[in-house]
Amino acid sequence: MKKILFPTDFSPVADHAFIYALKLAHQIGASITTLHCYELPALKSSHLPRTTRQIYETMSLEEFANYKDNVPHLRAIAEQTGLTSIPLDHVMKEGEAIFNIIRMAKVDKFDLIVLGTTGASGIKKIFLGSVAAETMENAPCPVLAIPEKAVFDGVIDQVAFTTDYKEEEVRALKWLANWPPMHDANIHCLHVDLKHTDDLTNRMDIFSGNFTGQKNVGFSVVDHTHFEKAIVQFIAEKKIDLLAMVIHKRNFLKELFTYSFTKSLSYHLTTPILAIPESAIHNLSPAIEDRRFGLSV
Repeated sequence: MKKILFPTDFSPVADHAFIYALKLAHQIGASITTLHCYELPALKSSHLPRTTRQIYETMSLEEFANYKDNVPHLRAIAEQTGLTSIPLDHVMKEGEAIFNIIRMAKVDKFDLIVLGTTGASGIKKIFLGSVAAETMENAPCPVLAIPEKAVFDGVIDQVAFTTDYKEEEVRALKWLANWPPMHDANIHCLHVDLKHTDDLTNRMDIFSGNFTGQKNVGFSVVDHTHFEKAIVQFIAEKKIDLLAMVIHKRNFLKELFTYSFTKSLSYHLTTPILAIPESAIHNLSPAIEDRRFGLSV
């Protein structure tokens, strides 16, 4: 059975993303492990006065009580969505959220991380925000970020996959096309041409040659000066349900999101983002027989 890790702070944004995670788990036959992290104030001395130790113990107990109170709430959400059959486990860990998320995903070999994020501040906020960005960059598996206003009807019809025609993106795209929720989706491979590259056509022909005969995978090039504006416009025009991309490195992302964009454009980002860390590509669905491409991926 597939395994989904769902970090939560029990906020409304996280609860909304949990509904998405439940529906996705139902589609792919996965279990969900929720992870709640909390941090205690850092103190330099290892020899704490009794009163300080008591304060720490009290804080830990309060955090545990809060955790205990919220677990039934998550189960109630599953009941309300009619998905009580999804296997659920709940874990609470003390320490930095990013460290615990990445470590748990690696040690317990999770297939996917799903987390909630604020959508009204656009792609820039999702990628450069602390927890989501660090998780997307360093996770050993794909990471699905769900904006607070995203709506999942249980079907993914239109997917955009951003590409620079890099070799590692071929494997990522093949994995995406084989992912069960994608079986009936149209996948638009989108390249935003910021530098007006002369050899672009040749690179696209080489890349697309890996998908010859695959009718639901198409290729588009958008000539634009701003990556994010081009992406947002494409999402709106094609009614994209999911934006997928390979995450290469942080400074690559920072270079993309240096300009100021309007509030109206950023507000349009209600589309979930599936980030595939470059370092995680070799972990994707080991050697399953790909009937659609006639090869193993």
